[in-house]
Amino acid sequence: MLIDTAVIAVIVTILLIIITVAFGYGILTQRVKQNRELIEAIRCEFKTYQINNRSDHTMIFNKLDKILENGKH
Repeated sequence: MLIDTAVIAVIVTILLIIITVAFGYGILTQRVKQNRELIEAIRCEFKTYQINNRSDHTMIFNKLDKILENGKH
């Protein structure tokens, strides 16, 4: 059984393409995972900021209410 050189070249090329695509997919998957972790960390930090910001706003509104009530009397 004789195998032509062109057939071997095509098979090797296809194998290299498969290996390259698998490697690229692995790198892309890793980047997506890292970005997802970063986004989750930022989301948690922002949620904490929002909670702290609400208490600050409540305090400011209470002070404004007191100022407005004193102005009416």
